[in-house]
Amino acid sequence: MDLKDHQTFRVAACDLNGRMRGKRVPGDYADKLDTGVVRMPLSALNVDIFGADIDGSPLVFESGDADGLLRPTGRGPVPLPWLERDQPLVPMSMYHEDGRPFDGDPRHALVAVLDRYRAHGWHVVAATELEFTLVQDQGDTLSVVQDPHSGRPIERPDVLSMTDMDAFDPFLTALYDGCEAMGIPAQTATSESGIGQFEVTLNHQDALRAADDTWLFKALVIGLARNSGFSATFMAKPFAEDAGNGMHIHFSVLDAAGGNVFDDGSDTGNDTLRQAIAGCLAGMA
Repeated sequence: MDLKDHQTFRVAACDLNGRMRGKRVPGDYADKLDTGVVRMPLSALNVDIFGADIDGSPLVFESGDADGLLRPTGRGPVPLPWLERDQPLVPMSMYHEDGRPFDGDPRHALVAVLDRYRAHGWHVVAATELEFTLVQDQGDTLSVVQDPHSGRPIERPDVLSMTDMDAFDPFLTALYDGCEAMGIPAQTATSESGIGQFEVTLNHQDALRAADDTWLFKALVIGLARNSGFSATFMAKPFAEDAGNGMHIHFSVLDAAGGNVFDDGSDTGNDTLRQAIAGCLAGMA
């Protein structure tokens, strides 16, 4: 994909809440991507869920609200299928002027964790399963989604229902088409135990790529839902009396030979497995 052939494209990085923060830029900005001269305030990645500064955050105010440099992650441009006009996105990461990774960029945080695995000669493979709820977005309130066939609010959940899948088939088909276009490995889709709730499983792959795909997938779902006349939310509990949304994360840790570092062939696992479980228990609170 030649970005210069587009009137505009987008550059964006991930903020602390998983939201896209960036700019729409003209096609001739393609020449600037390799030199890292796309500027954006460092503070843009360190805002609350509403986009406002986080009071007292050292990631904002110690910088004097200075600009940082956005540099491509290496993913390359991806299409944004929910937009009316072809306008690719180039995923970016944030750096200081001197080239240091900006600590407020969560992608850098994940890279640092994965580097610690690599220091042991290990490779992390991960996958996510994302639940989301389709809703009618009416002003300050959310209401249950309407059946596209009847136009009436759906009254009850229908877990693993093919009827629900049929009702929302145009949206789900567009979602699979969008995933294919964006290089997101979507696997199974199911209707879940909440009203208007669905789950889509992404295939296992390199952990950093899996995180990038999860970020892009959420934007795709939200954009396509708007195009379909409703909204999509990934919030944990859209409705107090209905099932909430979760995101399941699967990961494997492989050694240099591709072996599972937790598996010693026994029924109980090895010390590495027990230490991993202990670490989860210690950090859970």
